[in-house]
Amino acid sequence: MRHVSWLIALFFSWSSALAQDGAPSRCHVFIDYNFIWTLEMVQSPSQSNVPILNIITFEEGTWDLRPDQIHLQNPSGQEAEIKRFSMDTGIEDEPYLTPYLKVQGDSFIGLDLEGDFQNFGELQRVYIDLGDSRFELQAVDCLDFEGIAERINQVNFDSPDVREDYAVLQIQLMGRRVARPRF
Repeated sequence: MRHVSWLIALFFSWSSALAQDGAPSRCHVFIDYNFIWTLEMVQSPSQSNVPILNIITFEEGTWDLRPDQIHLQNPSGQEAEIKRFSMDTGIEDEPYLTPYLKVQGDSFIGLDLEGDFQNFGELQRVYIDLGDSRFELQAVDCLDFEGIAERINQVNFDSPDVREDYAVLQIQLMGRRVARPRF
Protein backbone atom coordinates (compact mmCIF):
# COMPACT_ATOMS: atom_id res chain seq x y z
CA MET A 1 0.00 0.00 0.00
CA ARG A 2 2.87 2.37 0.82
CA HIS A 3 4.22 1.77 -2.73
CA VAL A 4 0.86 2.76 -4.32
CA SER A 5 0.66 5.94 -2.21
CA TRP A 6 4.20 6.85 -3.25
CA LEU A 7 3.30 6.32 -6.95
CA ILE A 8 0.19 8.47 -6.61
CA ALA A 9 2.19 11.26 -4.94
CA LEU A 10 4.85 10.97 -7.65
CA PHE A 11 2.21 11.19 -10.39
CA PHE A 12 0.63 14.31 -8.91
CA SER A 13 3.98 16.02 -8.40
CA TRP A 14 4.94 15.09 -11.98
CA SER A 15 1.66 16.39 -13.43
CA SER A 16 2.05 19.60 -11.41
CA ALA A 17 5.58 20.05 -12.68
CA LEU A 18 4.37 19.62 -16.26
CA ALA A 19 1.79 22.38 -15.86
CA GLN A 20 4.28 24.65 -14.15
CA ASP A 21 6.96 24.11 -16.80
CA GLY A 22 4.93 25.68 -19.60
CA ALA A 23 2.52 22.87 -20.43
CA PRO A 24 -0.96 24.10 -21.37
CA SER A 25 -3.55 24.07 -18.60
CA ARG A 26 -7.11 25.12 -17.90
CA CYS A 27 -5.94 26.65 -14.59
CA HIS A 28 -3.58 29.59 -14.01
CA VAL A 29 -2.54 31.51 -10.88
CA PHE A 30 -0.60 34.58 -9.82
CA ILE A 31 0.11 35.14 -6.11
CA ASP A 32 2.23 37.78 -4.41
CA TYR A 33 1.68 39.80 -1.25
CA ASN A 34 -0.28 42.53 -3.08
CA PHE A 35 -2.37 40.65 -5.66
CA ILE A 36 -3.90 37.27 -6.29
CA TRP A 37 -5.23 36.43 -9.75
CA THR A 38 -6.82 33.10 -10.62
CA LEU A 39 -8.10 32.10 -14.02
CA GLU A 40 -9.89 28.84 -14.66
CA MET A 41 -11.29 27.76 -18.02
CA VAL A 42 -14.55 25.88 -17.37
CA GLN A 43 -17.19 24.44 -19.66
CA SER A 44 -20.67 25.93 -19.60
CA PRO A 45 -23.75 23.67 -19.74
CA SER A 46 -23.75 24.31 -23.52
CA GLN A 47 -20.16 22.91 -23.65
CA SER A 48 -18.58 26.27 -24.54
CA ASN A 49 -15.39 27.38 -22.78
CA VAL A 50 -15.79 30.17 -20.23
CA PRO A 51 -12.81 31.78 -18.48
CA ILE A 52 -13.53 32.68 -14.84
CA LEU A 53 -11.23 35.38 -13.46
CA ASN A 54 -10.86 36.23 -9.77
CA ILE A 55 -8.96 39.28 -8.59
CA ILE A 56 -7.92 39.91 -4.98
CA THR A 57 -6.03 43.09 -4.11
CA PHE A 58 -4.23 43.79 -0.85
CA GLU A 59 -2.69 47.14 -1.75
CA GLU A 60 -4.30 50.56 -1.87
CA GLY A 61 -5.19 51.99 -5.26
CA THR A 62 -7.64 52.06 -8.11
CA TRP A 63 -6.93 50.65 -11.55
CA ASP A 64 -8.83 50.65 -14.84
CA LEU A 65 -9.27 47.23 -16.45
CA ARG A 66 -10.55 46.62 -19.96
CA PRO A 67 -10.90 43.32 -21.84
CA ASP A 68 -7.94 44.08 -24.13
CA GLN A 69 -5.64 44.11 -21.07
CA ILE A 70 -6.27 40.40 -20.49
CA HIS A 71 -4.30 38.09 -22.75
CA LEU A 72 -5.17 34.41 -23.15
CA GLN A 73 -3.10 32.39 -25.61
CA ASN A 74 -3.81 28.83 -26.67
CA PRO A 75 -1.04 26.30 -27.42
CA SER A 76 -0.95 27.31 -31.11
CA GLY A 77 -0.18 30.94 -30.12
CA GLN A 78 -3.60 32.32 -31.01
CA GLU A 79 -4.85 35.06 -28.65
CA ALA A 80 -8.48 35.17 -27.57
CA GLU A 81 -10.51 38.29 -28.16
CA ILE A 82 -12.24 39.17 -24.92
CA LYS A 83 -15.27 41.39 -25.55
CA ARG A 84 -16.56 42.21 -22.08
CA PHE A 85 -16.87 41.19 -18.45
CA SER A 86 -19.87 39.38 -16.98
CA MET A 87 -20.67 39.55 -13.27
CA ASP A 88 -23.27 37.56 -11.40
CA THR A 89 -26.06 39.80 -10.08
CA GLY A 90 -27.78 37.09 -8.07
CA ILE A 91 -30.64 37.01 -10.59
CA GLU A 92 -30.48 33.93 -12.80
CA ASP A 93 -29.68 34.64 -16.46
CA GLU A 94 -29.34 38.38 -15.79
CA PRO A 95 -25.63 39.10 -15.39
CA TYR A 96 -24.17 42.58 -15.33
CA LEU A 97 -22.20 43.04 -18.57
CA THR A 98 -19.57 45.73 -18.96
CA PRO A 99 -16.58 46.56 -21.20
CA TYR A 100 -14.84 48.35 -18.34
CA LEU A 101 -14.06 47.62 -14.73
CA LYS A 102 -12.58 49.73 -11.94
CA VAL A 103 -10.42 47.47 -9.77
CA GLN A 104 -10.34 48.77 -6.19
CA GLY A 105 -7.55 48.16 -3.71
CA ASP A 106 -8.22 45.91 -0.72
CA SER A 107 -11.06 44.14 -2.49
CA PHE A 108 -12.16 40.99 -4.27
CA ILE A 109 -14.06 40.53 -7.50
CA GLY A 110 -14.95 37.48 -9.56
CA LEU A 111 -16.15 37.62 -13.14
CA ASP A 112 -16.59 35.66 -16.32
CA LEU A 113 -14.90 36.78 -19.51
CA GLU A 114 -17.09 36.97 -22.60
CA GLY A 115 -15.82 36.29 -26.11
CA ASP A 116 -15.21 33.39 -28.48
CA PHE A 117 -13.13 30.77 -26.67
CA GLN A 118 -13.87 27.79 -28.92
CA ASN A 119 -10.19 26.95 -29.47
CA PHE A 120 -9.16 27.82 -25.93
CA GLY A 121 -9.89 24.74 -23.82
CA GLU A 122 -6.35 24.87 -22.45
CA LEU A 123 -4.19 27.96 -22.31
CA GLN A 124 -0.47 28.14 -22.94
CA ARG A 125 0.01 31.67 -21.59
CA VAL A 126 -2.06 34.06 -19.50
CA TYR A 127 -1.02 37.59 -18.62
CA ILE A 128 -2.86 40.69 -17.48
CA ASP A 129 -1.77 44.31 -17.79
CA LEU A 130 -2.96 46.46 -14.90
CA GLY A 131 -1.57 49.89 -14.09
CA ASP A 132 2.19 49.83 -14.59
CA SER A 133 2.43 46.06 -14.07
CA ARG A 134 2.12 42.94 -16.16
CA PHE A 135 0.97 39.91 -14.17
CA GLU A 136 2.08 36.64 -15.76
CA LEU A 137 -0.04 33.84 -14.36
CA GLN A 138 1.54 30.44 -13.84
CA ALA A 139 -0.07 27.35 -15.34
CA VAL A 140 -0.91 24.78 -12.68
CA ASP A 141 -2.50 21.37 -12.65
CA CYS A 142 -6.23 21.84 -11.99
CA LEU A 143 -6.17 19.45 -9.00
CA ASP A 144 -3.47 21.64 -7.46
CA PHE A 145 -5.51 24.72 -8.44
CA GLU A 146 -8.42 23.51 -6.30
CA GLY A 147 -6.13 23.10 -3.29
CA ILE A 148 -4.62 26.55 -3.84
CA ALA A 149 -8.11 28.08 -4.11
CA GLU A 150 -9.16 26.40 -0.85
CA ARG A 151 -6.13 27.85 0.95
CA ILE A 152 -6.72 31.31 -0.54
CA ASN A 153 -10.30 31.17 0.80
CA GLN A 154 -8.85 30.73 4.32
CA VAL A 155 -6.74 33.92 4.20
CA ASN A 156 -7.78 36.61 6.68
CA PHE A 157 -8.25 39.48 4.25
CA ASP A 158 -8.45 41.98 7.12
CA SER A 159 -4.98 40.99 8.31
CA PRO A 160 -2.47 43.87 8.34
CA ASP A 161 0.11 41.52 6.76
CA VAL A 162 -1.01 38.50 4.73
CA ARG A 163 2.51 37.06 4.89
CA GLU A 164 1.63 35.36 8.17
CA ASP A 165 -1.48 33.78 6.63
CA TYR A 166 0.50 32.66 3.60
CA ALA A 167 3.08 31.02 5.87
CA VAL A 168 0.49 29.23 8.03
CA LEU A 169 -1.58 28.14 5.02
CA GLN A 170 1.51 27.21 3.00
CA ILE A 171 0.58 29.52 0.12
CA GLN A 172 3.53 29.94 -2.22
CA LEU A 173 4.20 32.95 -4.43
CA MET A 174 3.44 32.05 -8.04
CA GLY A 175 3.73 33.72 -11.42
CA ARG A 176 5.72 36.84 -12.25
CA ARG A 177 5.04 40.55 -11.93
CA VAL A 178 7.06 42.69 -14.33
CA ALA A 179 6.89 46.24 -15.65
CA ARG A 180 4.17 46.67 -18.23
CA PRO A 181 5.70 47.16 -21.67
CA ARG A 182 5.14 50.59 -23.24
CA PHE A 183 4.42 50.58 -26.95
